[in-house]
Amino acid sequence: MAVTAKKKYTINSLDRGLRILLILGENGGPLGVNEVSRRLNIDKSTTYRILSTLCGQGFVEQDPETRKYLLGLRVIEVAALKLRTITLLKVARSAVQKLMTQSRETVHLAVPVDGEVMYLDSEQYAGVITVNTTVGGRAPMHSSAVGKILLCWLPPEKVDNILAVKGLNRFTENTIIDPREFHQHLQKCREQGYGLDDEETHVGVRCIGAPVFDHQGNVVAAAGISGPTMRMSLDRIPILAHLVKECAMEISRLLGFVVPKSEVSVSPSSEQPPGRGGRLDGRGSSEVRNI
Repeated sequence: MAVTAKKKYTINSLDRGLRILLILGENGGPLGVNEVSRRLNIDKSTTYRILSTLCGQGFVEQDPETRKYLLGLRVIEVAALKLRTITLLKVARSAVQKLMTQSRETVHLAVPVDGEVMYLDSEQYAGVITVNTTVGGRAPMHSSAVGKILLCWLPPEKVDNILAVKGLNRFTENTIIDPREFHQHLQKCREQGYGLDDEETHVGVRCIGAPVFDHQGNVVAAAGISGPTMRMSLDRIPILAHLVKECAMEISRLLGFVVPKSEVSVSPSSEQPPGRGGRLDGRGSSEVRNI
């Protein structure tokens, strides 16, 4: 019934225009009228009129030489307005910046979107060797630290549903691809209060994530840090995990979360990383890594 009602009140031209914006954004480069119309499965004249309308409003731009279309700056303007209205970003800003200063690693704030992780905010550490996360960028949940921490507070059946759709794709030799092992790993992450990506998405990169709770005790986001393995050695993980957990808890308090009295703080020196790898090889890169 709900789906039928939605279709009844859908404006087709507006729906197509929004889909064009998504197509141009996901493509990462300019597209011609023929390419867009083929992807939308509509005629070229209709596609051209919609593109012209979007151009008139600044949401799409046309390259004067190639005559192809790409996203316009108005998209950034609207996105910026939306970001400013998100309470989570407002309350998390100072905590995220503080964590970046303390850890000297790239810090990000992530939320779950369509079975993936989306980076809502990012503070890049200005070092010689850095790992960059892009605001609006996405990452797989099963191999990212913030993704694991978002999953491990969900009921097992919901986790299974996400994995059934997204799969347990292997990105490196450390990626966990066995469902049973993955569930055991999530349990370990929940017990310790943080997740670790031990070169499971990118070789030479480690990440740590901790849960952000709202006033009802629901996990609504995850705070995390990413850095090269040469700096984020396994010996340093407990200390960094402690900092990430403190950052996430500070954001949680600002969202109205009350820490249970039974909560016992764990000394950083006593925590053991839940990751699979036991290497201290220090592999890394002298260039900026975008993840």
